[in-house]
Amino acid sequence: MSEVIIREPTIEDKEKFLLAMKKSESLHYPWVKAPLLSEEFDEYLKRFNQSNQKSFLVFDQSNHLVGVFNISEIVRGLFQNAYLGFYAVNEHAGKGYMSAGLKLVLQKVFKELNLHRLEANIQPENSSSIWLVKKNGFRYEGFSPRYLKIGGEWRGHEHWVITLEDYIRNDSEILSKDYVGIVSYNLEWPMMASDEINKLKTILPFKIIDIQHVGSTAISGMSAKPIIDIQIAVNSLAEIKTIAIQELQKLGYEYWFENPDPTKMFFVKGMPPFGQQRTHHVHIFEYGSDHWRNKIIFRDYLRSNKKIAKEYEELKNKLAKEHQYDREKYTDAKLEFIHRILKLASNQR
Repeated sequence: MSEVIIREPTIEDKEKFLLAMKKSESLHYPWVKAPLLSEEFDEYLKRFNQSNQKSFLVFDQSNHLVGVFNISEIVRGLFQNAYLGFYAVNEHAGKGYMSAGLKLVLQKVFKELNLHRLEANIQPENSSSIWLVKKNGFRYEGFSPRYLKIGGEWRGHEHWVITLEDYIRNDSEILSKDYVGIVSYNLEWPMMASDEINKLKTILPFKIIDIQHVGSTAISGMSAKPIIDIQIAVNSLAEIKTIAIQELQKLGYEYWFENPDPTKMFFVKGMPPFGQQRTHHVHIFEYGSDHWRNKIIFRDYLRSNKKIAKEYEELKNKLAKEHQYDREKYTDAKLEFIHRILKLASNQR
């Protein structure tokens, strides 16, 4: 990663700043207008010396100015929010400096300014800026037409947001709370699943083709992670994605934006730091897909084969001890068994 430092601007930066911005006009247009004149720099410096504003200049190891990040309209009280603006210097763009600088800015925002939420408003055609914030943990929250007046025109902007929970989600302390733990079968699991299914049907009317309780909590008598797995079948993932993320957030779910599999959507409720403990998973697939069929086939086979179910339960207990703090390894280690059962089930059909 490119090494940089960030610091707040001073009057001594004027000449270097203005020269860099003048050389970067073509890069900035039509996304942003940086100060270009001496009086504009003075106004910029005055504005960002206010208590509710912060600006950070980004420098490389040779003390070249490579970018600027502005934290504006800091609101305290119950909101603890601010807005992020930024622009690179043309001759240093595309070298990783802005990503490295943003990481340092986020550290300032959440650990020193103690804010809870930071929002970047970006025109949808500005793919480089969207890539930058997305790479650094921001998530898409929607679009507003004619949102900001840029270059004399009211332009629509996408809203990209990062909260404190998003920022700390991969900290070792947080990850240690999201461990793999197997508990005895709970007689309330079927009712918990039924209640959640009804809620999901309510927020996604006319979109759900089928919805089922799957996973180990759907197998009577089996010890399991105390997480209710629900899978939903839809006609089109592309269509459901436009509404599912926002609607499931209302029920307390977080969407896995980093999911590398384009054939499914995955949501989690209660995962630290967004909650105390995972309670529900929601999987959305297109109806008839392998994902959809295999989860049902596996569940039904274990429901009707107590010996196999017991073997699976013992495997899970063993793997939970071996991979208590690594969910991916725990899941991967079960795949050989799952594939074997799916093959057995297929041979019996």
